Amino acid sequence: MSSNSTLLHIDAEHLRNALMAGIAHVQARRDLLNRINVFPVPDGDTGTNLLFTLQSVRRRLAEGRRATVPMLLDDVADAALDGARGNSGAILAQFFHGVSESSRTNHRFDAHQLAHAVKAGAVSAWSAMSKPVAGTMPTVLEDFGDALAQGVESGIEDIRDLLGRARKAAHRSLKATPDQLQVLKDAGVVDAGAQGFVDLIDGIWRYVRSGRVPDAEALPAFEADAEGTAGGHEAGPLDHRYCTECLIDGDDVQVGTLRERLNALDASSLVVAGGGRRARVHIHTNKPGEVFRVCAEFGDIRQQKADDMSRQHGLLNQRGTIAVVTDSAADLPAGEIDRLGIHTVPLRLFFGDTEYLDKLSIQPGAFYAKVEKGEVHPQTSQPPPRDFRRQFELLTSHGHEVVSIHVSGQLSGTWQAAEQTAKRLGDDAPITVHDSKNAACGQALLVLWAAEAAAAGWSRREIVSGLDEIGPKTRTFALARDLSWGVRGGRVKPWMDWLARNLRLNPVLANTTDGLLAARGIVRGRGEPAVRRFAKFLARKMDSGTVYRILISQADCRDDARLLRELLLTAHPEVDACWIEEASPAVGVHAGPGSLIVGLQPWSAPG
Repeated sequence: MSSNSTLLHIDAEHLRNALMAGIAHVQARRDLLNRINVFPVPDGDTGTNLLFTLQSVRRRLAEGRRATVPMLLDDVADAALDGARGNSGAILAQFFHGVSESSRTNHRFDAHQLAHAVKAGAVSAWSAMSKPVAGTMPTVLEDFGDALAQGVESGIEDIRDLLGRARKAAHRSLKATPDQLQVLKDAGVVDAGAQGFVDLIDGIWRYVRSGRVPDAEALPAFEADAEGTAGGHEAGPLDHRYCTECLIDGDDVQVGTLRERLNALDASSLVVAGGGRRARVHIHTNKPGEVFRVCAEFGDIRQQKADDMSRQHGLLNQRGTIAVVTDSAADLPAGEIDRLGIHTVPLRLFFGDTEYLDKLSIQPGAFYAKVEKGEVHPQTSQPPPRDFRRQFELLTSHGHEVVSIHVSGQLSGTWQAAEQTAKRLGDDAPITVHDSKNAACGQALLVLWAAEAAAAGWSRREIVSGLDEIGPKTRTFALARDLSWGVRGGRVKPWMDWLARNLRLNPVLANTTDGLLAARGIVRGRGEPAVRRFAKFLARKMDSGTVYRILISQADCRDDARLLRELLLTAHPEVDACWIEEASPAVGVHAGPGSLIVGLQPWSAPG
């Protein structure tokens, strides 16, 4: 593409290169976009979400050439919908969807066709929002499209000239966003999503002028200028805690009806993008499960996630610290999660073809209610790598180093998924993934220790070294009172269940040094007598004169857990803390109702 000749048409190859150049420029600006993110919530992830969305497009574009503009735009719209993250990502995906739908007959773009397509995309972006807000990305999309249309009406046919004029209009529109939205003016920033779109246009403009596509992997980051830099901001209280998203696949997804149904929920920041066979939902809610139940009525749910925005808010004023990540197999005390700022990636549960996010879209009470019906035996699955990538990138982009502690690699593929994701982020990524060689309560105790060490100022290396030392001393014991669950899950032989039932025996399972679970004792009887014998068994495992932390999780047997706590505290009063928690559904799938799980850890406060 010569910068000197008149540009009257854009074919598929030029459009592909222009988009690749735009995406590379957004990549360079990601950190700035995160820093100026204050609306709709100041969770500091707009740059990461936009880049996640656009990288999905970039990967699709890199797969091969497309002969015509409609074919290429169809790929772009589909990839954007597939990869859309966050409010801004969903709106941008809808913009591409509108551009694609309006360009079915354009085998290449002239100035008039380009203006028409961008205008259609802007209208589509506005329609995706449940409650459109002026001064955000759709405003700049609209002003950019209007400038293209006005240029065509004035007789401009040179696409290079047309794009240059419209780009200036987009910059003016961006600069005016604080005048339209008070929260931006108060923070002294422009809208982050709108800035991201302008950055995309700036990258495209560079390609149009030079004909060169920058290497996205090697492109250096731009320094924030004074006009676009936020000086830091405090996160206010959230009406809705979870940024909830999913992709819906169906024969004919009625996005209008879907939007109405979701808008009736107690929620905010609703964006429904796409239509036809696929739709992307973005919404803020306190009850992700409600959202997923509504969405399931419109098709098959894919890529569901629910990010804790209150946890993300804390990142804004904690730069340069160690962040501790774990998975939902750790039965952590809820109060300690908040106090220590622990980040949790949920495991997945399946009842037949229906997928749930552990502890987010299905809580223990609802889980055991479904179990009692006995229609389908549930299964578990490790989190997909994209869940770890999103968490790791968010944390490291805010200056954090990461210690990620997971359920034993001998029991689940979760640790391996986290480890592989960290490696794909590069050798320089400040992330250490640690195999707890534990599960449930023992895993949770190690996570708590690491989070307290981080709060005490320990380095990542010191924390990992400490985990290596305290890990073998941290034990998990489980009183399995219904082995039929292990049989159905394939981890227990049927004859063992038959023998335990008929002889009224309860195996005590414990983690081994290599991270397996093995039988380490037998408790006879049923009901309260079995709990008392289990308490005596545990008391013998505790050294006299040593202070312990104790964590008990119960699978639908809270009264038994309370009795066990009383017995343990009586038998061994040297205790730093003793919590009772509900066993996560992901643990309950394998342990079964009535199980008691106990973590024991010799305690010495990091400091």
